[in-house]
Amino acid sequence: MASKRKDPNTKFYYFIDIDLYSRQIMSWDSDTQNNVDFNELTNGCYRVFLSKGQYSKLVKQLEAAR
Repeated sequence: MASKRKDPNTKFYYFIDIDLYSRQIMSWDSDTQNNVDFNELTNGCYRVFLSKGQYSKLVKQLEAAR
């Protein structure tokens, strides 16, 4: 996982987007508080926020499963 963090005081959010109807992970990402777009989700999708450790473990598992 490439770190986007430059300023140690910047708060980062780690999240996955899940389609509740198909129960599939649609996307995953991390970004700063100012850059997370909460309006981009479509109907039926839900954003789940994770801790940095949970996010790192999940991304490692998802990339290994490709």
